[in-house]
Amino acid sequence: MKTTDIIRRAGRNLRQAKGRTLLTALAISVGAFTITMALAAGAGGRQYVDTMVNTSGDVNSLMVFAKVEAQGTGSATADGPHEYSEAPVQESTGTLLTQRDVEKVKALDGIESVTPMFDISAVYMQGPNKKKFETQLQVKVDKTQLELAAGSLNQNQPTEGKVSVPESYIEALGYKDAASAIGKPITLHIAKGVPDANGALESKDVTYTIQAVDKQGKNTLQYTEAIRVSSADGEAIYRYEAPEGAADSYYGMVALVAPGKDVKATQEAVKNAGYDVYSLEDMREAMFTAVNVAMAGLAGFGALAILASIFGVINTMYISVLERTQQIGLMKALGMRGRDIGRLFRYEAAWIGFLGGAIGAGLALLLGVIANPLIGSFLGLEGATLLVFEPLPIILVIASLMIVAIVSGFFPSRKAAKLDPIEALRTE
Repeated sequence: MKTTDIIRRAGRNLRQAKGRTLLTALAISVGAFTITMALAAGAGGRQYVDTMVNTSGDVNSLMVFAKVEAQGTGSATADGPHEYSEAPVQESTGTLLTQRDVEKVKALDGIESVTPMFDISAVYMQGPNKKKFETQLQVKVDKTQLELAAGSLNQNQPTEGKVSVPESYIEALGYKDAASAIGKPITLHIAKGVPDANGALESKDVTYTIQAVDKQGKNTLQYTEAIRVSSADGEAIYRYEAPEGAADSYYGMVALVAPGKDVKATQEAVKNAGYDVYSLEDMREAMFTAVNVAMAGLAGFGALAILASIFGVINTMYISVLERTQQIGLMKALGMRGRDIGRLFRYEAAWIGFLGGAIGAGLALLLGVIANPLIGSFLGLEGATLLVFEPLPIILVIASLMIVAIVSGFFPSRKAAKLDPIEALRTE
């Protein structure tokens, strides 16, 4: 018989036993539903983690610091504990980075640019209303995407002479709204870190133009309310504020990985050069691991449900063989080969697997459409999609269930294929 004829006949046979077929398919659908939901939750979780990480920092940037090594007799090392001594244990010592370190890291393969971390501050800020407010200053050297209430940034970085201001500062500075502040001035009062010979602190006002107004995004992992200045302006403030002789010493630096280069490999190269290195990629991997563990746990329950349904498929197919013994004998007597009869029952099992997978995946899709906005609202993540259904995994789930059903129906189909036609026709 042709394969298409066998498939059609298998479908007709199942329709003649609708109740049993539906119950078996529903048993399989429980596992299909759970696994589909697990995959959707995993995809949604990874997508949400990506969004949080990308809005919390530049995944292509590395935070580089001087390597800190513990010193003293009380430290434990790989060669065992040190003998106790009454001498006080020294604290871990860390050194500042210099321009030499900047050039060393910049020369490493995979590094596009290196910018020192400038520790800067402002005594106060002023807007048109001349009121003075405290503020933090932040040098924006990476390309982290900020959510903006107004204005724009070139490659997510302020232009020299311009700044990005938090939306929460606008009213205090004397502006009506975020849009009205764009292009307007803001003054920072900065002071040297050490007093002069008379004991007074030298200080000055620096005026910048507001280029953008940023705000905390709904999916932002970490947001700091601060006036963000360009790297050039940050360096100028730092050199003014730093004590004499310390202007070329930095507590850290930001190394940008060149496009197309592997972040982890580059991070390892910087670490091997003798520095402590941190990146958002480390955070992303840790969060991905947590998402994958949760997804695997949920998928495990689905696998147990499918394992239980295997016995249902076997039972259904054995009952079908027993009920249709005479029919099998007649088909053989009319010339149908044993292997075609075996295929007939295996295709029936495949149909059951397909129906179970389709019902389970369909119910998961329907529930996902309903649940997504409710989950987002409940967790305070309006607009976030935490259940992402991708076509390929769903197709693979259904195809896998069809294969599982075919394997489950192997022994019943083998029994049907080996029935003796004479004995089968005698069966009441």
